[in-house]
Amino acid sequence: MAPSKKQSPVQTTKATEKKKDENAPERGRSAYLFWLAENRSRFVFKPGMRAYDVTKAAGAEWTNLKDRSKWEKQAAADKERYTKEMEAYEERYTKEMEAYKASSSQ
Repeated sequence: MAPSKKQSPVQTTKATEKKKDENAPERGRSAYLFWLAENRSRFVFKPGMRAYDVTKAAGAEWTNLKDRSKWEKQAAADKERYTKEMEAYEERYTKEMEAYKASSSQ
């Protein structure tokens, strides 16, 4: 059996992560996230407990939760807030881009 030749490592290009616009509105939170913020202290059993264990226990309880209407209303209101802020942001951004393109084309 012939010895195998080492293959040179394949060169890959790392995808550049798109930078988040600091002026963009914060996304709306889900009903689960509102519920978790309210109930997180119940799931932290030990000081050294990992976040994975906390969210796993919380997720299991959320799955079995019957009445979610309180948090779903909060999530709907937050989604509405996000939609309004995003519309205003897009309008402002569009105007800024048009002004930038007009000034750079001269």
